[in-house]
Amino acid sequence: MNDASTDARRQPEEVARAFLTPRPPKERQALPLEDGEVLRIATSEGEVVLQRAGTGPLVLLLHGWEGQPADLAAFVAPLRRAGFGVLAMDLPAHGASAGHQMSIPQAARALVAVGKVLGPLHSAIAHSIGSAVLAEALTAGLSVRRAVLIAAPAHYERFARGFADAAGLDTRGTEAMLGWPQTMIGSDVREISLPRRAPHLVQPALFIHSSDDRVVAVEDSLASAAAWPGAHHIRVDGLGHRRILSDASVVAAAMAFVNTTPVWASP
Repeated sequence: MNDASTDARRQPEEVARAFLTPRPPKERQALPLEDGEVLRIATSEGEVVLQRAGTGPLVLLLHGWEGQPADLAAFVAPLRRAGFGVLAMDLPAHGASAGHQMSIPQAARALVAVGKVLGPLHSAIAHSIGSAVLAEALTAGLSVRRAVLIAAPAHYERFARGFADAAGLDTRGTEAMLGWPQTMIGSDVREISLPRRAPHLVQPALFIHSSDDRVVAVEDSLASAAAWPGAHHIRVDGLGHRRILSDASVVAAAMAFVNTTPVWASP
């Protein structure tokens, strides 16, 4: 087989590897946990690094793809004032955690391992892909009483196809690329869907999403909230995909939900 044929055959694999490889943030920022401690927990996906502060019921902060715990810094002070402990996790292949590649199921397995070590969590506040990771982990048995999912994507396959298209793969190449993660991570990206997991989850859940989000369409979280029994959805506007994490009204709504005070309104 000539070199051109070999390169064409390998291209979907290369694209799949790139899809699973997060880029580091341009600037590493610290989460404001002055009295916090660093935890290192061994998992099947490598060592995971977390920060923990406070002695109250633990609330997990879970960042998104190519993100970092500092993305959710606006939630720290309100949680501490309310008497909660804060637990922030570097996803696999992010920050100080081990690994070079990460997928939703890999991160979920790591999160389940963390839960087995630290015990039940009061709540989790997750952003973007972190929301999908949380749903997968809940499905696998992670114990969390309440879940806040911000800018939550619905279908992993949709993002994989978008990545393949941006990489220039044709239809045949895209289908080949979608098959490679099965070999690489032991999971089929076409099977990973938050609306598919949601009907089997029993935790009270609050979805928050901005209508102008250009990374994850608001329709994604609307579909997931509709499939999650008893879930509520807050639709905001003008906050995009990341500004939503620092908006005072969003933080207040999440805090009210964590404190079990129903201030939301379903659309």
